[in-house]
This record gives sequence, structure tokens and C-alpha cells, in this order.
Amino acid sequence: GASSMAEISRSPEELVAAAMGPHHQYPDGLALYLGTMFVPSKDRGETGKGFTHKVGDIVTISSEKFGALVNRVRLSPDCPHWTYGASHLMRDLARADLI
Repeated sequence: GASSMAEISRSPEELVAAAMGPHHQYPDGLALYLGTMFVPSKDRGETGKGFTHKVGDIVTISSEKFGALVNRVRLSPDCPHWTYGASHLMRDLARADLI
């Protein structure tokens, strides 16, 4: 399937502005899903205020091809620091002869 950027509940600029700061290590990650079937398109709470996950939400992103990614929403300062980046992924894939 596909979804339109016209259906997202907040502009990309609003989303990134809300995510920037020490409370979110990688705000570019949320922009990755814009315009995909994984982006929320309905308001949550007040009309016109967009969609925001709340602490404790369980978020599942899935597709038949890739399986599912399931996470419980927490504040970034309450999560372990993320140290596994793209370079680590590439090294691990190369080590497994997948690239």
C-alpha cells in the first residue's frame, strides 16, 4: 500500500521540531516513516494537534515481508543509550557475508 504526505497529522517541520533536543537521540528516525503506511494520520487528543505517542504505548510496525518491530514508548533519558549505529550494522552484515 501507500499513503499520502497530505494525510499526515503534522508537518515534517513540526515533527522534527518537537523531537529535537536531549530527549530524543535520533529525531531523523521519525522522519523516515513520513509518507509510508507506518505514519499515523489521525489526531490523538485535541483536534488539529496531530498524533503523539504517550509513555507506555506499545507501538508495532509490521509488514509481511519484514516482520514486526514492537516497542514500548519511554522517554529517551529513561532508555539505555543507543550505541549501535549504521556502521555497526554494516560491519555485522559484512561479517555474515550478507553484503
